[in-house]
Amino acid sequence: MAAVIATLIAALIDLSLVLSLSPLVALCGCGQRGLSSNVLTQHNDPARSGETLAETRLTPRYVDASTFGLLYDRNVDGGIVAQPLYVRGVQTSDQGRRDLFFIATETNWVYAFDAEDTDPDPATKPIFSRQLQASGRVRPAICDETPSQRVGITSTPVIDAASGTMYVVARDSNDGQYTLHALDIANHLDDRRPPVRIAATDANGIAFTPACQRNRPALLLLNGVVYVAFGSLGCDRDCPGGVPYRGWVFGYRANDLAKAGVFCTSPESSHAGIWQGGSGLVGSGKSIYFQTGNGPGLLGNAFVELRASEAGPGLALAAKYQPANHEALDRADTDLGSGGPLWLPPGMLVGGGKEGRYFVLDAGTMSLAQEQAGPAHQAAGFQAFVNSYHEAIDQPPCGVLAQSAFPTNCDTATIPRCYVAPARYQDGEDCGPNINGGPVYWSAANPSYGLVYQMAGRDYLKAFRYDKNARHIDETPFLISTVRAEEGMTGGFSSLSANGDRDAIFWASYPLGDGQWQNVPGRLAAFDATTLRELWHDDGGYLFAKFTPPTVADGKVIRATLSGKVAVYGLRPCSSPGSWWSRLAARLASALRPEASPRRELVGRAAVDEKYRLAGGDTGFLGVPSSEARPVKDRADGWYRDFRGLVIGSVPSTVAARPSTRPEPPAPGKRPWSGPGTFFASSIYWSGRTGAHIVTGEIRATWLAQGGPTGPLGYPVADEQPMEVAATGGAGRVSRFEHGDITWSAAGGAIVR
Repeated sequence: MAAVIATLIAALIDLSLVLSLSPLVALCGCGQRGLSSNVLTQHNDPARSGETLAETRLTPRYVDASTFGLLYDRNVDGGIVAQPLYVRGVQTSDQGRRDLFFIATETNWVYAFDAEDTDPDPATKPIFSRQLQASGRVRPAICDETPSQRVGITSTPVIDAASGTMYVVARDSNDGQYTLHALDIANHLDDRRPPVRIAATDANGIAFTPACQRNRPALLLLNGVVYVAFGSLGCDRDCPGGVPYRGWVFGYRANDLAKAGVFCTSPESSHAGIWQGGSGLVGSGKSIYFQTGNGPGLLGNAFVELRASEAGPGLALAAKYQPANHEALDRADTDLGSGGPLWLPPGMLVGGGKEGRYFVLDAGTMSLAQEQAGPAHQAAGFQAFVNSYHEAIDQPPCGVLAQSAFPTNCDTATIPRCYVAPARYQDGEDCGPNINGGPVYWSAANPSYGLVYQMAGRDYLKAFRYDKNARHIDETPFLISTVRAEEGMTGGFSSLSANGDRDAIFWASYPLGDGQWQNVPGRLAAFDATTLRELWHDDGGYLFAKFTPPTVADGKVIRATLSGKVAVYGLRPCSSPGSWWSRLAARLASALRPEASPRRELVGRAAVDEKYRLAGGDTGFLGVPSSEARPVKDRADGWYRDFRGLVIGSVPSTVAARPSTRPEPPAPGKRPWSGPGTFFASSIYWSGRTGAHIVTGEIRATWLAQGGPTGPLGYPVADEQPMEVAATGGAGRVSRFEHGDITWSAAGGAIVR
């Protein structure tokens, strides 16, 4: 009988698809899937467009809180800073044909998960997993921009779908060496060929010194060669003994991992590292493009084009573009290399750095193609983004950050609404908006133009129109969202899904606080790409994965986190409306599927402990416990635990506390330009009816003064979140409780509502 019913259901679904009377059957996951693209490299392709144009399930109409949300998450070992990759229909060695997504972590683990396995248990086993190299804390310690102090796999791998090979670079914590692996994605992630240690001496006799280098930019596979780039291991720190870090690009033949090229960006000087906020090298024809960071030499703070050749050393400088103020950028740590370039057809490059300016270049000549009139030192490019928290010209000017190792860096905390003129954006990373990573491009937005999107730090999400015929980007934004990045670092990291020229959604992962010096919670949000209206968002309590875009494929959105988890979102099964018979067929099909075990919810002490682990434990923004987990001893049988943490950078956008004014000298090698930091108290409270949630600083103090969970407000029902203070446009915080809210700002303090 069951077979008859299943056959009838299949016939109904097939008929509905053929007649196109109910496309929502497919949306429910109950019908045949439409075509979809694999995601084999960071931002989808060697141009780093970040777009997939074959997404037929996710549309602005159906991505909202009622139909779209978390499907499941999976436990992994370590934080994820590499973009998840996706391959459809992998014929595995012993698990049949599977749609796989791949995760690489900073503890050197690589995982292959079945994308269609929606078991809600986070401990569901992967199809394959493997640790490539030893993992441990970096010794000696590096700066706090890597709170975990673990540097394993920190670049996005690249997959050759034709051969079923994933290329990935892992750092061995025992000796600090980097190894390039070629993994079989269908057979237990085994090595297809012996891995190779990355080492070379360039034509000038400069040797690669891995002890002070990090492979941060995503790998590039171009013309049968895998390209790997390096910058500083941490915060522009040189090697022991004074050997400088440098920028490096290595090429290895994909078929045998033989060395095919090497290039050093600064043989005559030092530095000019390549990090690009995780964005990959751009490849077009035989050319490779990238942006460099701080450095005094010919290629410091520059756009660079290399040309691949058969002759040694296999890579040669073809052209460069270096802004006139590159020396000022170097002096103030306002490097151009925080961003990565985007290649636009038929042959243009666009990218920017910490100043928030876009540079539009002719990729064939590396010459500037457009510029905006302005002061002599800012004549190049155009000011695409501003520090929107400090753009009111009628406010007093911001001072200089007293503790900074960079004497021109801006103090934006002492006078909360002070003004930073765009001419000062070159004076330090605390002054300007900061572009991190590369933009996203919707090539099919219109027959005559495409749209370039980015959420820079401290500014609103924007889209700029690119005229395909004139090869020109409008200097005035075409679209501006009402959503902006929090004050501080790092802005948002994005992807775009569309069904060709319609149903486009812009997806952004961004921090709910200053994510530069501490791990902070993050948000995944979806926007209608034609209006930049927010459609949906989810926080989930996960830590923000810095510089890591979400991956969109086959109706799913895969979100990297630093919480030891990967989260997968999609349309809830058969939740969308449709014709009565398609809904009936969907319900019957759903009833015949094996029932998944319900997700086991943790209670009491275990729930508090899990929330702390999700928030990063002692490497997260909560810091270290200041008490044991304890029962509240109330009718709700609640539990709580207190913590003491330290926030560096923009305090009010991260926790409900005022910036510290205590004097403290900078700590060289740790956080040399960030000031002393601000200590704060926080708690996690749990009850069976509300779950476990975080409250911090002055909001916490006000709530506890009113009786805490046994007072009139009751338990928190959500984690504390940033909010915009309407009166000032500045950063504030809000906590929501069972029977009211508490809002907070540095100017107004805590207010119970």
